[in-house]
Amino acid sequence: MSREPLAVTALLGAGTEVEQLRYALRDVIDPELGIDIVSLGLVYGLELTDRVAAVLLTTTTPACPLGEYLTDEITRVLLAGGAVDRVEVVLTHVPAWTPDLMSAETKQAFGW
Repeated sequence: MSREPLAVTALLGAGTEVEQLRYALRDVIDPELGIDIVSLGLVYGLELTDRVAAVLLTTTTPACPLGEYLTDEITRVLLAGGAVDRVEVVLTHVPAWTPDLMSAETKQAFGW
């Protein structure tokens, strides 16, 4: 029997790990807007392979100074969950982020 801590995702059915990690990313809040990065539509992709989470991320503008902060927060949150051993974040601006990528609830919160 292994003495390694059991990750919650190990108890889930196949294919649900990525959804759980995406849900965990809701704990990463854009400090300028006060909204999580998933609801803002900043997470373009998330994959899990051999306990390595790969996240494709954007910011609201290429000039946004929060890229490193968001990358650090994503890494912190995903590692804290115990389901991954390493996190790789790639920051891109292709395609460019638009408000259309926000969730319906977030658009409504902004009055759109």
